[in-house]
Amino acid sequence: MIHLVIASDLFKPSIGGTETVTDNMAINLTRAGYRVTVVAPAIKGTKKTPKLEKDPAGYSILRVHSYGLPIQKNLRFGSRAYKQVVNYFSRPGNKVDIVHVNNPFPTSRTLMKYARVNDLPLVIGSHLMPESFTFSLRWADGFAESLNRMGWRYIAGLYNKADMVVAPTKTALKYLTDNGLKVPTRAISNGIDLRLNAPLKANRQQLKEDLGLSSQYVLVYAGRLAVEKRIDVVVTAFSMLYGKYDIELLLIGDGNARKRLEKQCKRLKILDRVKFTGFVQDITSKKKYLAASDIFAIASPVELQSIVTMEAMAAGLPVLAVNAGALPELAQNGLNGATFSDGDAVGLSRLIGDLVHDPVKLKQYKKGSLEIIKGHDIIKTWHMYSQMYKDVIATHSKHNNS
Repeated sequence: MIHLVIASDLFKPSIGGTETVTDNMAINLTRAGYRVTVVAPAIKGTKKTPKLEKDPAGYSILRVHSYGLPIQKNLRFGSRAYKQVVNYFSRPGNKVDIVHVNNPFPTSRTLMKYARVNDLPLVIGSHLMPESFTFSLRWADGFAESLNRMGWRYIAGLYNKADMVVAPTKTALKYLTDNGLKVPTRAISNGIDLRLNAPLKANRQQLKEDLGLSSQYVLVYAGRLAVEKRIDVVVTAFSMLYGKYDIELLLIGDGNARKRLEKQCKRLKILDRVKFTGFVQDITSKKKYLAASDIFAIASPVELQSIVTMEAMAAGLPVLAVNAGALPELAQNGLNGATFSDGDAVGLSRLIGDLVHDPVKLKQYKKGSLEIIKGHDIIKTWHMYSQMYKDVIATHSKHNNS
């Protein structure tokens, strides 16, 4: 049995894309027959580290010494954990076969060092953009762009230490290769469970009534309500349709931008047609909201794929997405939706109006989403990951023996 060690500072109970990807990796590769250990920061209040936990899905979690940040309650980073990692994996029965890290943060760098010192094959997953951290500096002409370039070059240089770099999209890999990445790469979708996320079969009108939705059309966004996600653009676009169409806006999720968005809705006098659900963890509840919706809109320019967009597609929703990051790989113009320029609320509003006016196109785009998402079945994803690990182990061993 191959012992795969995955390291990520971004891991539950923190909420986000990398956290979801890491958990999905551990769950599905455990099902595929791997022994999986996730190395992650200890949760706030943990008195003694390292602490070994057993996830209900069957994989292990090694919680290491950590420190927190005030910007997000559950966001923590590994600290001074190298000795803890060495002591645990040096024990009989804990021998590591391959290491996979999911970001350039302290816990991941600790495992990168462990892989290098012990001559272990190393895979690095690319799941974040420097733009996510510099968004608030966009007003400073040229400064944010310079920081982004420096960030991408730093990440590419760090990732050049890997045997293989994997990313969910070709776009994500291009960011890295354009900034100096030279090691072998593979694009493998994060994937979603198409059976679990299949369109809900229910009386739509009754479903809308049960959820407190009363309009003919529902525009929806799902995900973290964070400033860099540009949900304000979706809200502004919706405000331009307010009073013209029988439509309401559904915002599924929570985050540090929620109060700001609520104030925006109040200022635009549209709060009576906007529903904030808060964080929805239960998949059945989320499926109900998506089944009651008509159009999915996302204005975030900092996506290397977007799991929530794939969930919306699996639910059979057309996608209107910003023409930035990797979103155009999912929102394909004329097939399942359309794209608009970054920050262009007028353009998004026009696209929404076009679909509301054209039920034939709306139906066509729904079918398009269901067709495109077939290529992102999570079963296919983990077959590809499994084969990649075996290839990396074989190549690493071959180089060592040559």
